[in-house]
Amino acid sequence: MTTSIPMILSWSIKMSRKRLDLANKRYGKLKVVKQSDAVDGRTTWLCDCDCGNQVIVKGVYLTTGETKSCGCLKGDQEQENLRQQYDNKRVDGVVKPLFKDKEPRKDSTTGFRGVTKYYTRSSNELRYKAWITVKGKRYFKYGFKTPDDAYYNGRLYLENKHLPKGGNQK
Repeated sequence: MTTSIPMILSWSIKMSRKRLDLANKRYGKLKVVKQSDAVDGRTTWLCDCDCGNQVIVKGVYLTTGETKSCGCLKGDQEQENLRQQYDNKRVDGVVKPLFKDKEPRKDSTTGFRGVTKYYTRSSNELRYKAWITVKGKRYFKYGFKTPDDAYYNGRLYLENKHLPKGGNQK
């Protein structure tokens, strides 16, 4: 019985691979507990995540850094990516696209963003106020009789006054 050279080489390469012992090692938020059953010819490992979940991961995903958690990092990563996108669009610390062409919320009682109704203290009359938050500080303009007036003479005035110049403006 003869064995071909490529087959012998293939066998010797497989046998020369050392199986890594990943037990008790940490990869991101995962701590490897023990080896698990192989999947698709790959060694898998039972891991404890810092959040309390257990997950089985292929060893190659751990060692290459492709898997760092049970999935709990996904939300954190999405939040970080969103924050980076906003940081790239800031003008003087303000994310200008957040103020551009925004529709009012579905539960808006006025039909405009940054316009709310209130009742005066003295006469209990219905009035509208415009407001805007820039760099964590709120600015108001009070006393409008209609929501349209509050938006066009209040909210847009506040945007022009307090939003940084440059970039896209409403």
